[in-house]
Amino acid sequence: MKILLVDDDSTFLRVMGDALKERGHQLRAVTSGREALRLLEQDCPDIVISDLEMPEMSGIELMTRVHERVPQLAVVVLSAIGDAASSSLAFQHGASGYLQKPCRVEALIEGIQRFEAPRSRPTM
Repeated sequence: MKILLVDDDSTFLRVMGDALKERGHQLRAVTSGREALRLLEQDCPDIVISDLEMPEMSGIELMTRVHERVPQLAVVVLSAIGDAASSSLAFQHGASGYLQKPCRVEALIEGIQRFEAPRSRPTM
């Protein structure tokens, strides 16, 4: 599965990125929404996993822009904010899933497994 992982925490990107690669996923990891949108134009992933709170562009804004380009693309939101309002806001804006940080590698893997079923990949 092609995964685009977006988080401003480089340690999180490295740890989760290594775990995803070890499980056979193709990974692109970036630290900003702007970088994510640039990569989206180059090669559409199967799923985007994004932090909710990032400088310059929030995860909600990124998700909105992603869905303007590729409406059916799954976006899973990660957030250190564990309240119901944050998860509700994410789902109102089209999130396919929501995980609270810090999350274990296993929780992230479980969170994306439902998107691994064979399906036609979105195109730009």
